[in-house]
Amino acid sequence: MKKTKFMKAWFVVLIIFLAMPTIEKTDAANNAPTIRINSNGSLEPSNVPIQRNGDVYTFTGNIDASIVVDRDNVVIDGAGYTLRGTYNGTRADNWVVGEGPNQETSTTPWTIGVDIASKGRYNLTVKNLNIKNFYVGMYIWSSNNTIIGNSITDNIVGILLSGDYNTITKNYIAHNEQGIFFGVNTPGNEPLNIVLTYNSFVENVVQFSGCFCETYNPQEAVHTWDDGNRGNYWSDYRGADINGDGIGDEPYVIDPQNQDRFPLIRPEAKPPTPRSEPTLWIIAAGLTITGVVLAVFVAWRYIQKRKLTLTLFERKLYSKR
Repeated sequence: MKKTKFMKAWFVVLIIFLAMPTIEKTDAANNAPTIRINSNGSLEPSNVPIQRNGDVYTFTGNIDASIVVDRDNVVIDGAGYTLRGTYNGTRADNWVVGEGPNQETSTTPWTIGVDIASKGRYNLTVKNLNIKNFYVGMYIWSSNNTIIGNSITDNIVGILLSGDYNTITKNYIAHNEQGIFFGVNTPGNEPLNIVLTYNSFVENVVQFSGCFCETYNPQEAVHTWDDGNRGNYWSDYRGADINGDGIGDEPYVIDPQNQDRFPLIRPEAKPPTPRSEPTLWIIAAGLTITGVVLAVFVAWRYIQKRKLTLTLFERKLYSKR
């Protein structure tokens, strides 16, 4: 009985140890300032921690760089890792949100996390990627792109969107000055046919904005940012949920022409995390603990046998008396 309890305890210790999260990998190639996915599919530079399989580019470590995509039908899978820029809260004095990517700035450089190289590119998917510390986390100025399951935080603009027919869903968009910004040239030509659902907008200074918000066309229909049943989570939503179905009873009003009719009460989208893989030091430590536990077990068995031997000897001695 004692042996069984001891072995159960050992297995519990081993399972807990092997379930411990691994330390995130940091690659020596992470100092590349800009990574390009060229029109022929090649990576430049080629030694960055990204694995290519056809048109799927999967992160294998954290990267301190920007990515420019110059190829159609590309999938960028962050695998829970982080794409990090240099923005630390200090910006070029004359850089203004909404004045486009080519404005002149001071000596302070401004950066884009994931940038589509031209309006001719289309069908880019970005998923499972943490994007942080850029002037613009993502600049999507073409059509038919999907942004899903990412974390976009600590940027001036989280997502700058200018193209039509784009899907932005299940992203954690937090602690940016502007969560999502619709970049347009004149009021009334904002991006059309946009799917914006199941995102978590958390404590952005401005959750959702755009150039079109200064002038409203009273003849234009109100844009609704939901799928007809469920919308997005907004951390500054103050409505009630009387029936407890997880959806606010009143719309989240962004401005007179934009609202979420079915705001989520709880944030469903969360930052992705790297898939844990046992590293060498964890394996070595596990073997060491295994050896120690086995040594203790052998010693314990030896003591039990010695006790049993002494007990038998004492019984024989007693019987002779």
